[in-house]
Amino acid sequence: MDTMEKTNLDPTQPQLALPGDLLHEVRTLGEYRILRPLGEGGMGAVYLGYHEGKDQQVAIKVLGEHLASNQGYVDRFYREAKSGALLNHPNIVRTLNVGQDQATAKHYLVLEFVDGQTAQALLDKQGRLALGDAVHIALDVARALEHAHSRNIVHRDIKPDNILITRSGVSKLVDLGLARRTDEASHLTAARQGFGTTYYMPYEQAIDAKRADGRSDIYALGSTLYHLVTGVVPFPGDNHLEVVEKKNRGDFTPASKLNPAVPPALNHILARMLAREPRNRYQTASELIVDLERSRLAAPVPTFADPNQALQDPWVQQCLASSAEPTRLDPETPILPPATPAPAPDGVWVLRYHNPAGKLCRTQATTEQIVVRLRRGRLSPRIEARRAEGKNYHPLSFYPEFKDIPLPPRPSRKRPQTEKEEPARSAPSEAVAAPWYRRLCWWRSSR
Repeated sequence: MDTMEKTNLDPTQPQLALPGDLLHEVRTLGEYRILRPLGEGGMGAVYLGYHEGKDQQVAIKVLGEHLASNQGYVDRFYREAKSGALLNHPNIVRTLNVGQDQATAKHYLVLEFVDGQTAQALLDKQGRLALGDAVHIALDVARALEHAHSRNIVHRDIKPDNILITRSGVSKLVDLGLARRTDEASHLTAARQGFGTTYYMPYEQAIDAKRADGRSDIYALGSTLYHLVTGVVPFPGDNHLEVVEKKNRGDFTPASKLNPAVPPALNHILARMLAREPRNRYQTASELIVDLERSRLAAPVPTFADPNQALQDPWVQQCLASSAEPTRLDPETPILPPATPAPAPDGVWVLRYHNPAGKLCRTQATTEQIVVRLRRGRLSPRIEARRAEGKNYHPLSFYPEFKDIPLPPRPSRKRPQTEKEEPARSAPSEAVAAPWYRRLCWWRSSR
């Protein structure tokens, strides 16, 4: 059911004992020192490495001994490195180096080290994710796909296990082992051979991996998003043929029936991503990003992120600052720079507070929205906030925009009455309660 390679780069998870552990054989590969194992798969093992000259931790993927003698697998290993070298995006694990160690003849691939966990690890812990967290992850991966597809690279193995999440909450797509360049001939798969992960890949890829294109990645991301919000895959089955047959029929249970928190808008997005025919799906990742952003379902910062690290992450800050911009359907339309700084009412703020359960939460609001809520008494001036492009939090009353906002009067606290006390009676205003007051007076006078 799985791909030929299943790499676990999550250092927080228990690590498997690796047969013929590289640590017993060699302590260095090229310029990198081997520190400890991170995971293994059919293609080999992944280790935590260190480059002393750059003072940099890296992940080192080493081609297994049983495949190093097969030129086809060696070629595939270097194709992965070549594809990775073309990609440079915050939502994709960067490829840093590739080579063959002269002392050991081992082929190794050096990748950005992500100190976090996989989306699959989150599913294993939680069963299903909060709606905002799941859509946040999907939006990050959609941006990664937009970048990869623009460079003619199809991933072909989108799944929760191949999404690494940093401690600041940024999702990064990993493992280009099955990636295919659409602008050149590929010798990775034979004719009519399926390649990928059965639960997530579309029907056309299960039949013939060479037919996979960008819309196939969108389908796999749809399967992943469905899994994140429901806790189950859209097309379950006990074997490959059973799952593929269900995908051929194309019928799956709407996510809202398994998770009532899923709104109709997300049901519609998932239905389009998981369409049986590629022509009925989103045709580009850019189209998908537009709908995900317009849904406003993605959490600005996921709940599982470390809030301190998130606030210091430049990419998180950039996303928070740009999320208030309207989505442009025509990417060719230039954005005109403002002649003067944007006025205060259009400012975007990040607010943080503790919910009734004591959990730290964050949300975004404009200056105008905050002012309205302060006037209505729905926000306290003591709630901490920062500008979207800022770093430090202060109470709302600290900022000039919110200093002189008239707050509603607090409700007076009445002294509780005893049984012997009778509440003071006063005639209501005639304009407010004349009809019932007249009836009460008539009833008393007629006794």
